[in-house]
Amino acid sequence: MRRIFRSVLPTPGFLPVSVLLLCLSLSAHAATVALPFRVGPPARWVKPLPLPPESGSKIAGDDETSVASLLIDKQVRVSGHSREQYVHAALKVLAPRGIDRVTDIQLRFDPTYQKLTVHGIWRIREGHREDVFQASEARVIQQEAELQNRLYNGTLSVVPFLRDVRVGDTVEMAYSLDGANPVFGGRFSDTVVAGQPFPVVHFSYRLLWPEGRGRTLFVRDFAAPGLTRSESMLDGEREILLERRDVPAVRSEDQVPGWQPVYPWVQLSEYKDWNDVARWASSLFQVPARSKALEAEVRRLAKEPTPEARFLAALRFVQDEVRYLGIEMGPNSHQPHPPDEVLQRRFGDCKDKSLLLVALLKGLGIDAQPALVNTNLTRLLDGLRPTSTAFDHAIVRATVDGRELWVDPTATLARGGLDSYEPPAYGRALIVAPGTTELSVIPAPTLTEPSVFVDETYVATNRDRPATLEVVTTRTGESANAMRRMLASTSLSELSRYYVNYYAKTDAKIAVEKPMTVDDDPAKNVLVVREHYRIEDFWSADGQRDFAAHGLREYLKEPSYSRRAFPLEVQHPVFARHRITLKADGSLPGGKEHSTVDDPAFHFESDTGANGKTVVLDYRYRSLADSVPPERIAEYVKAVRSTEEHRGYYVQLGSRPVRRARHDPAGASGAILLGVIATCVLLMFAVVKGSPLELWRKGRAWGRRRAFARKFDADHRGDSAGSAIPITSPQELLSTLGRLRCPCGATREAPRDTLRHEAIILGDRHLTLVQWPCPACARARRAYFEDKGSRAA
Repeated sequence: MRRIFRSVLPTPGFLPVSVLLLCLSLSAHAATVALPFRVGPPARWVKPLPLPPESGSKIAGDDETSVASLLIDKQVRVSGHSREQYVHAALKVLAPRGIDRVTDIQLRFDPTYQKLTVHGIWRIREGHREDVFQASEARVIQQEAELQNRLYNGTLSVVPFLRDVRVGDTVEMAYSLDGANPVFGGRFSDTVVAGQPFPVVHFSYRLLWPEGRGRTLFVRDFAAPGLTRSESMLDGEREILLERRDVPAVRSEDQVPGWQPVYPWVQLSEYKDWNDVARWASSLFQVPARSKALEAEVRRLAKEPTPEARFLAALRFVQDEVRYLGIEMGPNSHQPHPPDEVLQRRFGDCKDKSLLLVALLKGLGIDAQPALVNTNLTRLLDGLRPTSTAFDHAIVRATVDGRELWVDPTATLARGGLDSYEPPAYGRALIVAPGTTELSVIPAPTLTEPSVFVDETYVATNRDRPATLEVVTTRTGESANAMRRMLASTSLSELSRYYVNYYAKTDAKIAVEKPMTVDDDPAKNVLVVREHYRIEDFWSADGQRDFAAHGLREYLKEPSYSRRAFPLEVQHPVFARHRITLKADGSLPGGKEHSTVDDPAFHFESDTGANGKTVVLDYRYRSLADSVPPERIAEYVKAVRSTEEHRGYYVQLGSRPVRRARHDPAGASGAILLGVIATCVLLMFAVVKGSPLELWRKGRAWGRRRAFARKFDADHRGDSAGSAIPITSPQELLSTLGRLRCPCGATREAPRDTLRHEAIILGDRHLTLVQWPCPACARARRAYFEDKGSRAA
């Protein structure tokens, strides 16, 4: 995650405290050090809201909402360049696992421009409210939440360790933050989330806005039904109040695109348009006069013979020789460090590296500008109000020989020429220039050839001897770049060990015959990995063997949630190919067949055929869209399932014996009549579909594919409420789960801690829906069971 714009409006977090326990050893020292926060009442402008009465409140929870919120109240006051905010929240514990969520509290603030005042933390039990916040026992830590991303921002967290919180208790807290990041120059923007993964009884947001403020405040609502808005004048200030009561919990779903809002929210901004934001950003991304060190680097790069070569040399230098590390304290959360400073220390975050690259390119006479993007929201930016907080990453747009290029200075080990270059998939960008008036569209990457091609060749010319397997995986474009980065951090021997263990899941007696090799062509950005194996007991005892296009499995997965409220994200663009060649010691029956599966989100093709002693299975997958709308999920799942029959094949050595029927004179006339009818039907079908030989070949090929697919068919019992599996006890439910076959072929019992149960009543039927991941392939499984035991009793 390459964030440059972190939140400047900290809110209470409910995060694990395991890493915080390390700070307990500092307790003796902390008692003698002045606390960087104060304890006191809220400011006079604040209007604290009372907690709603629990009687009559809709706070019923379930397994997914082990807590409920009685109140979420945020109040903000804007005055000049300053900003004050007050937060008041109350969470009720509904189940044991909700205790950790309620008590793991962190109050975050940036000490470079913010002051924190804690008003109190209270525990409410059986109507009795008690203040449980002890300032002397609270710990102040510098946790650096983005340390794993090599980003340091200096944010502090106040961590109160609450004692004796039980199911049924309500934890209430209130605090204020005073101060605004000076990097915004007094401009105001805010984001208000009006929904949570748990129910909220009363949500409120109050804003006090100076009546005489010259700039206009814009408010935009994003999928927040039931949110009321009112305005009034209060002592020369404009009061804006947003409220909603009995807010239902937002249910999570897997693989939701980043551009799809999940939680209802409201955006506030006083930026008039994107030109307003671009001019603000331009004041931060200033290219200063070149220093001696920067001038020397420009002279070195200028020795390249062509503009393309000079551009690539500058890009590779910034990407590969300036390591990624960000110091984002105070204004440097958004303002890059000077290029000369970044060059001297040889590290920087995305905005530092972008400005350094722009400085180098301008020195080389190449037109270039920084550009701000959002790695998750992408095209959702089209619907946002213009704001400086809309972006989380910086890249560069350059023009080389009349060609527009979008490049990411943080993408290491990217190779290839400009002809094969793929723009980053960020969708929208704001070019940092005073004249920018709107967002720019970054062209979507397109793939005309497979970027991943897995080519497996099995040679089993002697049934009594080991077979050999050669795997040649060819990667191009961004796939080659990603593999190159993996090889930079993983040894070839470790990668080889991982790959051989992957194949060992199918062939336990597999061994490496030759060391893995890698051929890298940086100029064309083509990377080829070769593997060589020896396989004992290649054929089964009766001479059978299954083959599967495992290289396409990651793209053809069913979602965990097929009844969805939100779109399903699909990896895009993807163009992958998997070819399997078998060379055997005898004639292999078969023919040729071409199959396709088309869906709005993907296109799948397979070509299978046998010719003498060789079988070739060729599979291609190509994505067509980056998402599937909720109303087409059923169609998508059906298409994914239909590819399962075409993604595998089984081969049987030799010919099968033909069972002959006994002669029955009494039934001879009937048999003759049936034979005549069957012959006529066959001839009519052959005229439409092809010659009898062609029909025979297609039938044999279909039979082999279907025989393979049946080995991996899921057990369809329990797929719906209508086909619920009858049980008489919980023990029978658990034992039945272990026998249900997954599409991967496994019938393994799942660990009990991975099972999720949901009770369903349909009339007089009592059902239980069980969801769990397959222990073998991690596929999301579900099954309905009907309780027959209770009614029988």
